Amino acid sequence: MSADPSLFKELLDQGEQSGPVYRRLADAIASAVTTGALAAGDRLPTHRELAKELGIAVPTVSRGYREAEQLGLISSTVGRGTFVSGTSGIPHLRDTPSDGQREAGEPGRLDMAVNAPARGMHEELLRRTLAAMATTADAGALLGYESDIGSHPHRESACRWLALRGLDVEPGQVAICPGGQGALLVALAATLRSGEVLLTESLTYPGVKSAAQLLGIRLSAVAMDEEGLIPEALEEACTSGTAPRALYCMPTAHNPTAITLSGQRRQAIVDIARRHDLQIIEDDVFGLLVPDAGTTAVPLAALAPERTLFVTSLSKTLAPGLRCGFLAGPPEMADRLGALIRATVFNPSPLSTAVVMRWLDDGTAERLLDWQRTEMARRREAAEQLLGAHREISSVRAAALHAWVELREPWSASEVVTLADSLGITISPTLYFGAADQATPGPCGCAWATPPTSPP
Repeated sequence: MSADPSLFKELLDQGEQSGPVYRRLADAIASAVTTGALAAGDRLPTHRELAKELGIAVPTVSRGYREAEQLGLISSTVGRGTFVSGTSGIPHLRDTPSDGQREAGEPGRLDMAVNAPARGMHEELLRRTLAAMATTADAGALLGYESDIGSHPHRESACRWLALRGLDVEPGQVAICPGGQGALLVALAATLRSGEVLLTESLTYPGVKSAAQLLGIRLSAVAMDEEGLIPEALEEACTSGTAPRALYCMPTAHNPTAITLSGQRRQAIVDIARRHDLQIIEDDVFGLLVPDAGTTAVPLAALAPERTLFVTSLSKTLAPGLRCGFLAGPPEMADRLGALIRATVFNPSPLSTAVVMRWLDDGTAERLLDWQRTEMARRREAAEQLLGAHREISSVRAAALHAWVELREPWSASEVVTLADSLGITISPTLYFGAADQATPGPCGCAWATPPTSPP
């Protein structure tokens, strides 16, 4: 349904009168979403309609909408309008309790919109590691600055971890970043300038949309089918006149559709990229969670190392709080990556990096990875069996930490999201993942992630 423009006037009048109007507008949208006045899938007024209703300038509305989009509250698509995404990506607005609170029996929401790994012995291992570091590490070094791309020994350890994905790189090709999102931001800044076009799958990771918007990069969607990104559509996008500079994609355990590209499609994408001098930014945060991924899902970076920036992190395999990501690329880009890290995310945290590198070097990381693979396989099997048994669901595809569920008519993604929300469960609709210029939201579906400490 379409939201009444007068709703926003009422919300602004009820709220705090201090602060810029655009920020108050974003806060009003957040308030409406959390109270249920706006539901996932609702269409918002156009910028001009709302500006007229509120008596403010159109650019002020546009800025307020951008603020709300960066929070994950709304999503805009050219030709369709602006729609409510729900509360995905903003747990602080959902009053979500900590895992400890939920385990203690306090009421709270079940957040299945955020991809996070399960936890077993992680907390106990962290306590032991910190205790060991307190007696053996140079505390002064942990309180200082790290090298912009990480120390050489740490990058050697990162190379051994990347080798598990079939990627053969030298320490000089790797930069250590504060998490995968930081690595993605640096990769985009290293590859594109403001105003240039970045191709993405038609359904894509919302974080790349936020990063591209921050850098002034234009997104253009490439069609997908049940096997993932369509090579013929990529070829057409490269010759359509938009002059794309790069392709961002997630070939393995794609977020949100859980598709892993075949070897044939991977090679076709690489061939097209070479013909059109297209740079590739490969997001592989889920790669190590796919069984036999080193042989069955060879990274694009291994097929086209001369033009691919490979982004991964330990957020999906070990723990997001470690904030450790790896960015690997051609040797000639090392200096530029280092300069961009200094200018943006500055440098990885020495304390977090020290914990990660201990785990990489002593085998703890691989043991936790093996445990994570087993745990996720169990949850994915349960999700496919439980969800697939419902007649309202046409298909379920699960990979890594999430499942993609396609619905039969007359059910819509927004209806399912709203129903789940009424039951205290947060999931993500198709609309949340739509690329910027996508004319239609794609398949009617929802993405469900497995919570860290709760059964699926």
